[in-house]
Amino acid sequence: MAIAARNVKASDTSYTRLVVSRTAAAVLGGYFVTYWAGAAAAKLTIEWGGLSPADAGMLSGLVQLVVYVAAIIWVCAAASMKKTWLVLAVSTALLVVIAVAP
Repeated sequence: MAIAARNVKASDTSYTRLVVSRTAAAVLGGYFVTYWAGAAAAKLTIEWGGLSPADAGMLSGLVQLVVYVAAIIWVCAAASMKKTWLVLAVSTALLVVIAVAP
């Protein structure tokens, strides 16, 4: 009876790091982008759209749902994790500026 043994190599640890990085980017990076996208959408719709705060909150919830799903799908489909983290960081920074600026 033949038994297949798994060879543990350095590539196994790099694969594990890639999976952990991709998961963290999808969950945590997607969360930060989603949070600030909702805040920016609420602020912009109150200021420019003339919506009431309650309506802006409802719209921001819908925007957050779409952004989070899109961020997770995009992170899972990305080829480069360095580029993925960079895009998540830059987009979060831009959304923070939009949401916090007076």
